[in-house]
Amino acid sequence: MKTGDRWIVFFAATLFVASQLNIVLMLAPLEPSIFALQLAFSAASFWSIVDTWGAAGLALYRAHFVFDNLHPFIYGAFGYLLVARSSLFAGLSPAIYRAALLMLPLAGVFDLCENAAHIHLLAQAPGSGALLIALSASCALLKWALALLFALVVLGQLARRARAGKTVRR
Repeated sequence: MKTGDRWIVFFAATLFVASQLNIVLMLAPLEPSIFALQLAFSAASFWSIVDTWGAAGLALYRAHFVFDNLHPFIYGAFGYLLVARSSLFAGLSPAIYRAALLMLPLAGVFDLCENAAHIHLLAQAPGSGALLIALSASCALLKWALALLFALVVLGQLARRARAGKTVRR
């Protein structure tokens, strides 16, 4: 990897970690967790969680969108740059390489759809939006599946390198 590429990937990784940490720390007080809300497929579950959070939790959740609407661009760029600019993904078949290249940017699209749905839902009367809630939860599920798949591909590439007796170049 060229020095310029190394710095670009390092910067993207640092920005991703900082953004993720900010959101995690911001939403840590919410109970049930944010994952419960994201993966609530029914209106009853969704609105029950919102009700449990109360006014303070709901205000905290609404405030996080300032950061969470930027976060998908950050992690999408990180994933794209890691694949495109590092040597970690060299040797993959073209189809797998392209899939890896697009996994986190596509996860980001699903994340933005989920965010837009939640912002819209929270402006509605409690108990409404059953179809939109199911759609939002589907987007969240796809987002997390793509993020997990990307992590598994990265771990697989690291394991492949380790088995081959190579070290990841810095």
